[in-house]
Amino acid sequence: MSGSATEPWAARPLGELVTGVARAVADGQTELDRASLSTRRDIRRAVEAGELETPIETPWFRFAGVEADMNVSLSMRGRPERDANGEVRAYRPTLVAAPTDPEFTTRNDYDVAASSRVRLDIVPVPGSE
Repeated sequence: MSGSATEPWAARPLGELVTGVARAVADGQTELDRASLSTRRDIRRAVEAGELETPIETPWFRFAGVEADMNVSLSMRGRPERDANGEVRAYRPTLVAAPTDPEFTTRNDYDVAASSRVRLDIVPVPGSE
């Protein structure tokens, strides 16, 4: 199921797709936070250097919510379960998602009307500080 880094995105377990979207949102939030921290440091240095008379409020940004709406082809596949010796002992059913982009639909003669919709809502929650 997994290919090389240069290979186009192919079918992946649905959990990997959901985790990937969540990680992308978290990475985006981390970059927003880094930018705000950098601005805060710049303001502090400007005040200390006398370039700024009074400190100004540092802007902080966060995603109020992220909605991901994806059309994918869903299928079931068996994922091998191995014992301590590496022998396949069973297959775990795994829900797999593949993108329904133009290349996929042409290559697989896939009817886009048969695609499944996966919708994720990722929202911030208050911290436990």
